[in-house]
Amino acid sequence: MIAVGAAVRINKCTDPQLLPADGSGPVLWGSDMAALAENTSRPVDVLVGLEDGEAIVWSLASRIPKARVAVLPSASQWLGEYLGLWAMRAGHGHTLALHSTAGGLGTTTLALLLAHAGTLSGLRSAMIDLDPHSQGAWPLVCTQPPTGIGWEELRQSGGALAAHQLAETLPKLRDTAILTWSQASRTHELEDQLVIRLLAAARQGFDLVVVDAGRAPHPQRLALNQFIDRNIATVSSLTVPASGEVVLCGEQKLRSTPAGFPQILGAFPDFPRISKAIERGQLYDSFKSRALRQHLSNLCLIPQMKEQHP
Repeated sequence: MIAVGAAVRINKCTDPQLLPADGSGPVLWGSDMAALAENTSRPVDVLVGLEDGEAIVWSLASRIPKARVAVLPSASQWLGEYLGLWAMRAGHGHTLALHSTAGGLGTTTLALLLAHAGTLSGLRSAMIDLDPHSQGAWPLVCTQPPTGIGWEELRQSGGALAAHQLAETLPKLRDTAILTWSQASRTHELEDQLVIRLLAAARQGFDLVVVDAGRAPHPQRLALNQFIDRNIATVSSLTVPASGEVVLCGEQKLRSTPAGFPQILGAFPDFPRISKAIERGQLYDSFKSRALRQHLSNLCLIPQMKEQHP
């Protein structure tokens, strides 16, 4: 009943050796099999038991790192939410979020370039503009936006789109989907549930989703973090955070070693070709530059396309 309510299917397995090790879903261990969970190399996500065996299940969980416990029926609601959230995140699309530590670093430009680099490498890619202070991405990439929906239309509709509908209705420029605002304003407010539904559908409809989150901290960071595979900070030499993955924008190297342990993925310098392409409203023309393509590749942010087997 819990699985039906969460819109998931539970596959029964009576031999721990036959459990999939590919991360295709959470692994729930019933109390009748729980004794085997402690001595297996297979994943143990949730230990499930009934109230009369609660003490045994909790004792076992204390010896298994990261194992959760669901004592039924009292934990039915929690287990349903846990499975439902996993189902929403089950889309295979790799989701990359860019957030800036200062204004004017070119975060939106980099997000658009990374999404289109994914397209050129054979991925179905989308750039999602979630910057609360966005001025709209269209002036960067084209003078006349292609046909399709924007945030204004999604906000009015409540975002009730299936993954295939989203992929079909988002405007595409040179085969890269873009979701942004049609008009600039001082702030753009979106409900958490709309953002959650949108990202869940995007992960299912695209191979690569690049999110422009604007300047950190994002007001909906808790909702975003449910769907983000990698969080990358765009920084200047004066705004490097103490930790996390960062890209140095506009400069080739740091002027001083930052405190803490940030992982510097590389630099994204100012390319004259990019500036000229933006002035024309044709950002993607800058891909004619071999140096630009190489710098994007050196950041190692585009996932490799998996080989398809019949």
